[in-house]
Amino acid sequence: MLLLVLTSLAIFLMLGIIIGACIQGTQLHGPEQKVQDFFTRFRAEEDTRQELYESAYRIVMDLGEALDEEDIIAQCDAVRSAHDRARAFKAQAKDQPIPDSPRAARQGLKVVK
Repeated sequence: MLLLVLTSLAIFLMLGIIIGACIQGTQLHGPEQKVQDFFTRFRAEEDTRQELYESAYRIVMDLGEALDEEDIIAQCDAVRSAHDRARAFKAQAKDQPIPDSPRAARQGLKVVK
């Protein structure tokens, strides 16, 4: 029984090392590339979401600063700049659609009796 447990642990450890090597590797062959694409796909989607969030956050914060500006001309210029950036952000976001997570798709109203 102990031998079976040790053997299975060794196999899992070897599989983990192989998957880790595929994820970090370069110049991979077909099956290795498929393994790397499978595991890095989720990280790429999360990085894209984070980048879009940070960009939108900066636009909103700059807009807030622009609205707090005392000088009307400077305020108009800053709001126009924020508006231009928001339009560019919207165009970029439409070009890079991010699929909703399965968790978000399952959320909805529940009937409670």
